[in-house]
Amino acid sequence: MEPKTYSTIDLRKQMGEILDRTRIAGEPAAITRRGKTLAYLVPAEWFEQYIAQHPQASDADRNAA
Repeated sequence: MEPKTYSTIDLRKQMGEILDRTRIAGEPAAITRRGKTLAYLVPAEWFEQYIAQHPQASDADRNAA
């Protein structure tokens, strides 16, 4: 599924709607600033499944902090 793209300004103005689309409809979102992707917003279940399948990724994140 291709993520819908939102600018940081869109995110500020429509945060509730974007979060609902991600959570309820399962639509990922790419957050951009000046045309560059800063982050992806995905449903929590997707992220939790990823972490469960890639435990080394969560360990690396903890060690980097």
